[in-house]
Amino acid sequence: FLEAAPSLEELCIIVWDHKCHIDSRQSYSKKTDLKWEPSTADFKHKNLAKLTIHGFESNDSFTRYVTHFMKAAVNIRVVSLHDKKVCKHCTGKFSHVKVRPSSYPQTDEEKDLLSRKITGSLVATSHAVIQFRPSCYYSPPVMEIL
Repeated sequence: FLEAAPSLEELCIIVWDHKCHIDSRQSYSKKTDLKWEPSTADFKHKNLAKLTIHGFESNDSFTRYVTHFMKAAVNIRVVSLHDKKVCKHCTGKFSHVKVRPSSYPQTDEEKDLLSRKITGSLVATSHAVIQFRPSCYYSPPVMEIL
C-alpha cells in the first residue's frame, strides 16, 4: 500500500486482540498474517519518515514486516514499536478472560538483539532510530448496536 501513498510521511499501525465488540456486528476484523507484498522488488518510498506500530511482538512476522518497511522507506528516521494496547472497556468488561501474554521485548538486551535482527539484513546503513515504547491504555469510541 505504500506505492499508493507516495506523499505519506508517517504511518501508525494498531494491532490488538480486542474483545469489546467480539459478539457484535461492529467487529470487522479477521485473523490475517502480516505480509509484505510490494508490486516491484526495487520499490522505494522517499517520504515516509516515521513508522509506529502499537501491538508489536517480537516474532518473525513482525520483524520481517518492519525490515521490509525500512528497506522500502529509504528516508525513514524513526521506527517506534509499542507493546500491545490495552482497552479500558475490555479490561473492565472481560476481567475474567485471560489476556494472551505479550512477546514484546522486556529487557534492554532483548531490545538490542531485536534491533539488530531488524536492521541486520538492510544493505545500506539505516539512520533510523528504533524506539521501544511501553503499552498504553486506549479508549475506543463507544458504538451502539441499532
